[in-house]
Amino acid sequence: MNFIEPLWIINLIIITGYALQDFDIMPNDSEVDPGMTATLTCRVRNRRGECVWLKDGEVVGRISNKYIFEKQPSDGDCSIRITNANLEMDDGHWQCQVTQISLDDPVLKSKKIKLTVRETPQPPQIEDNTIQIKSGGNFKTRAGQPKKLSCVSRKGNPPAELKWFIEENDITAMASQTNGSDIEKPKTWQAISILHYTFLKIHSGKLLRCVALHKGYDTNSRETSTRLDVLYPPEIRLEGSPKEETEEGTSVTLKCVADANPKASIIWKMLGQANVYSIKEELIFTSVRRSDSGIYSCRAKNDIGESKELEISLDVKYKPEIRKVEPSPQVSLSLYSSAKLICQAVGNPQPEYSWLQKVPGEQLAWQERGNDPFLTIPNVTYSFQGRYICEAKNYIKGKEYKTQSEEIKLDVSGNPQVITKMTTTKDNVVVEKNEDVTVSVVFCSDPKPDRVFWEWGSLKLDAGSDLGRYIAEGFVAVKDWDDCYEARLLIHNVESSDSRKYTIHIENFKGEEIYTVNLVVREPLSMSMVIGITVGCIVLLVAILTILLCFLKKRKSVFKRKDGFNSDTESEMDSRRSVDVAHNGLAGNAPGAIPPDALYSAPKKQPNKKVENRGEGKHYENFKMDKNDNRDRDHLVYADLSFCAPSERNGHSWNRNGRSVVERTEYAEIQFPSKAKQRGTD
Repeated sequence: MNFIEPLWIINLIIITGYALQDFDIMPNDSEVDPGMTATLTCRVRNRRGECVWLKDGEVVGRISNKYIFEKQPSDGDCSIRITNANLEMDDGHWQCQVTQISLDDPVLKSKKIKLTVRETPQPPQIEDNTIQIKSGGNFKTRAGQPKKLSCVSRKGNPPAELKWFIEENDITAMASQTNGSDIEKPKTWQAISILHYTFLKIHSGKLLRCVALHKGYDTNSRETSTRLDVLYPPEIRLEGSPKEETEEGTSVTLKCVADANPKASIIWKMLGQANVYSIKEELIFTSVRRSDSGIYSCRAKNDIGESKELEISLDVKYKPEIRKVEPSPQVSLSLYSSAKLICQAVGNPQPEYSWLQKVPGEQLAWQERGNDPFLTIPNVTYSFQGRYICEAKNYIKGKEYKTQSEEIKLDVSGNPQVITKMTTTKDNVVVEKNEDVTVSVVFCSDPKPDRVFWEWGSLKLDAGSDLGRYIAEGFVAVKDWDDCYEARLLIHNVESSDSRKYTIHIENFKGEEIYTVNLVVREPLSMSMVIGITVGCIVLLVAILTILLCFLKKRKSVFKRKDGFNSDTESEMDSRRSVDVAHNGLAGNAPGAIPPDALYSAPKKQPNKKVENRGEGKHYENFKMDKNDNRDRDHLVYADLSFCAPSERNGHSWNRNGRSVVERTEYAEIQFPSKAKQRGTD
């Protein structure tokens, strides 16, 4: 218990009695007008010592109605109030201090701050090598010659800030300012700004201004100025010079205008003549003659220098000249409105007119739109948007002369519109299966489209996005065609299901355009199908050839004529055919087709008989047995085949001359083995 009490007492002393004093707020630089009160703020935390103020290193005492501050403020506020501020007494460096309370404590000191008692400076003055330039007067200088000028502001506190201007153009960056004590009045400043500048002829007649900025002025600034008189050699231009040939008998005035300071004298000369032609500003030809044709030169001269020489050619006859083009240089139109362009040209002979429109994408391609001075467009579309020129031409001595106006830009605005005349825009696209295809559409829109998307079936695809095999590229501007764009839909590895209509939607806040492209996907022939068709054609050809050969062979084969048959062609054509069937002789005399049982059965043996042709009384031997043939005869069947003509009368065929015709008769031998012999063989 006796050990804890001393520790508690020590901690209490440290916490309550020995806290360090320090600044909460230190004074800052300040300005005050003469006769006014200035307050320098100084606040101390845990103050124990006394507040002290120093000016320029010397202690300032508390003086009633002049320097007012508390030495031992309970709240630590050591601020000082300086009343009736005076340049000589109060302007300087001030410091706030707090005395130490023991020998071990340091003195608390603030940073030194500047209290400025303002002193209004004298108005600024412009000087040229210490020669003062009167405000509002003229200052002469040569164009292109570097010049050094000074602007001085004296007896100000603080020093004035100096700025340079030509009219309202700030050129202070070309100057440098220095400030020094003014020897004529202590504690004031002299501000000097040195300007290094090269004046040009464009500065002639303008004001050169020096402006002094200081809060002591009523308007915070004062200025002085001088008007620049820049001297420069003459520069000339020719006016009234004919741009084309001049017709004989007309009046021509050539004028040589000189821009110079001081004023210049004019000298005209004609090429080929040594003497001066004229010293007047103008050459006037009231009625020009052919002898007046030539090259005229003009030059000007003053005390500063001489101009370059300009030449002009004067000739009788003149080429066309466009005097006016309206509207110019730009006209804005609404879609589907009307427009009228006007072109006025002069020339001799009378010019011929052509209105030309720049073709998009081609650098030098122009499309002719009309051949009159007036170009009327009753229904404006985006295809009329672009640049136009008016071309005028005439012929002098068989030679063509042309002149063109400045370009007129025709700007069309409205809802989007698809340009179907472009080769890239197609309403039908054909592609082979499994290939890649691009569907392209060119359109114009002003304002720019808010949305562009493709639609097919139940799908929609915005420009700049993709979906599987489908890529809708972002629309891009068409070269040299304002407000016109190209939108493309890419389909990779097309399938049969891709054959459909694809619709593009183009929208801006003025409306919408819809355009449909039909895509056709063709199925390529497979290799197996090609091979099958080829093989089929070959098989068909072989079959046809085989049938043809069999037919020809059948005509010449086993059929033959027997003995006793008259081979005379006429007798064959005049005889009719008969059919007799016999088994070992004559089976009957009935003409007609072969009975079925004659082919499939063997009739009984009968004595051999001869077959008699009932019509002609001629006999034909169907078959003669070979005496040496020991084969069983009961298996033989003999057939006589007769083919009758299409039209027969009473069993005869007749030709166109009424003569009876009998077709050629051919015989065949058909042998069938007998059943008895077949059993014996078995």
